[in-house]
Amino acid sequence: MNPPKEVGLLRKLVSTARSVTTKQVALPLGILRLTKNLAWLEPYGIHPLKPAELAAVKDYYGRIRELPLEQERNYWAPDLLRAADEKLERITATYQDKLMAILTRIVSEAA
Repeated sequence: MNPPKEVGLLRKLVSTARSVTTKQVALPLGILRLTKNLAWLEPYGIHPLKPAELAAVKDYYGRIRELPLEQERNYWAPDLLRAADEKLERITATYQDKLMAILTRIVSEAA
């Protein structure tokens, strides 16, 4: 018998957090995936982040969502991509410590 769907979704959330904390996935892409994981958990009434943590994730996501993070990078002109990458690096540097603490907490509480 398969576990309930929400268990699988929580595992995906932990997997996403782990992939960023082990440097397999860059922080911006990890937060993009984490945001999707949180949206999938919402209908089940599962809120794994504290309000302040959720606010930090949403704020960061709001600042990076228009920047090229995945396949769309292939379609950007090199000079525009370089400028977008510089902006992404500045934004990420501001949020990195707080977001990594959130992701580390998710991984440690799941262990």
